[in-house]
Amino acid sequence: MPSSDVVRPTDRGAALVLACMLGGSAGWAMTAAGAGAATIAPAYDAGLVTVGLMTTALAAPYAALQLPAGALVDRIGPRKASVLGLTLVVVVHVLAATVPLTWLALVCRAAAGAGYAVCFVSGAELVRRSGAGASALGIFGGVSLAASGLSVLVIPLAEGMLGWRAAWVTSGAAALVAVTLVALVPVPAMAVRSPGRPDREDRPAATGWILLDGELHRLAAVHAVTLGLGVVLSNWAAVLLVTDWGFSRPAAALAASLVLGLTVLSRPLGGALALRLPHHRGRVSALSLLACALATLALAAPTVPAVAVVAVVTLGVLGGLPFAAVLAAGQARRPDRPAAAVGLLNSQANGLILLGTPLLGAAIEGAWSSPALVLLAVLWLVPLLVWPRSYRRLGV
Repeated sequence: MPSSDVVRPTDRGAALVLACMLGGSAGWAMTAAGAGAATIAPAYDAGLVTVGLMTTALAAPYAALQLPAGALVDRIGPRKASVLGLTLVVVVHVLAATVPLTWLALVCRAAAGAGYAVCFVSGAELVRRSGAGASALGIFGGVSLAASGLSVLVIPLAEGMLGWRAAWVTSGAAALVAVTLVALVPVPAMAVRSPGRPDREDRPAATGWILLDGELHRLAAVHAVTLGLGVVLSNWAAVLLVTDWGFSRPAAALAASLVLGLTVLSRPLGGALALRLPHHRGRVSALSLLACALATLALAAPTVPAVAVVAVVTLGVLGGLPFAAVLAAGQARRPDRPAAAVGLLNSQANGLILLGTPLLGAAIEGAWSSPALVLLAVLWLVPLLVWPRSYRRLGV
């Protein structure tokens, strides 16, 4: 294991900062196209479905490559993998900002998705190697997803100066800062204790074993809705608040940013709760899913603006609570391949983003936003049907 890829416990702060930059750069780009829809659509002479496909173009390779990215990080370390991926990201965003051609944007977003695939698993692996625990995982997750919310707020403001290029320029800039820090900031080495040599029959040589791990898939179901539906709703929340709830564009952008922006608080809080109240983590997760289902249902029935604000605040405050406990459980489940385990968890969440973002955009464009939101409310509850066994053993 290269010494530059691991950290001593005394350097937990440096590891956490690098992890947050990696996760944050990917999080920003995930919602960038939706955040810039107001200028992207006319510049590209496209509708909301096409703008949604620009998110899908990034999310598809990002989701598909999560498990291979995790295997790569397990093999060469998070530093090398991140430098390779983010260098590609910077280059393609420069290309995307040259001319508003739909095919070019889709190709560049797809290439960026491949580059970003290593970011989340690399960040989670840096936090794991630092030994900082569930609280640090929560901070990492909160910053990563809050960056998605911040882009929803900032990109519409940047459009006054950058126009349709705002989404691509800001995404490339975030990736450039991240790759510079990862490449240049020295990270001292530490010896990582081996989890032990597994028995021969339990030591797979391929990722197929992880793919057949039922408990990882049950954990992934919780992660899928809390991350995936949060990103889907955040992508279109501003449009929904304008068209269905009568918000002004600036007010809608601010409110929509809360869906993911508040996870900077809720994910660390969830990590702290998992650390201090481990026997209640299942109850906390179940409460989160139920509350978010109700909040999504509230958005489906426009009334007064205050109701919409309460709904998006609920999604932001409670949607992030399960994150740290789920990721820590996944890493602990496969200590021999922790990054690949995280890759499996994240692949399902991003698969939901891949499918849900253009479909919700199409529903909004076709004036079917309310039925679509009711369906999303039901999806929040699906993990309760396949609850992780680790939760059930705790009586939840």
